[in-house]
Amino acid sequence: MSIVAWIALGLVGGTLAGWLWGLRGRALAGHAVVGTLGAILGGFMASVMLGLDISGVDGTSILVAAVGAAILIIILHALPPTEVFE
Repeated sequence: MSIVAWIALGLVGGTLAGWLWGLRGRALAGHAVVGTLGAILGGFMASVMLGLDISGVDGTSILVAAVGAAILIIILHALPPTEVFE
């Protein structure tokens, strides 16, 4: 799968996850970025560690990107909230 497809899938997945959590504005944009990073990392890890051929757009590559994005978003929600602007 090309990097553009990974980015698009991560953006859609992250935005959808943020929307389901009821987020708006910057938080929703943050979820889109985290989803994109998760999809790219998931694809890279699956190809390197598992030896999967994820060069095409098929069910396996979409599943790998979705799982990578979901794991990174879950990690984001597991971290304690911080106040940036005090």
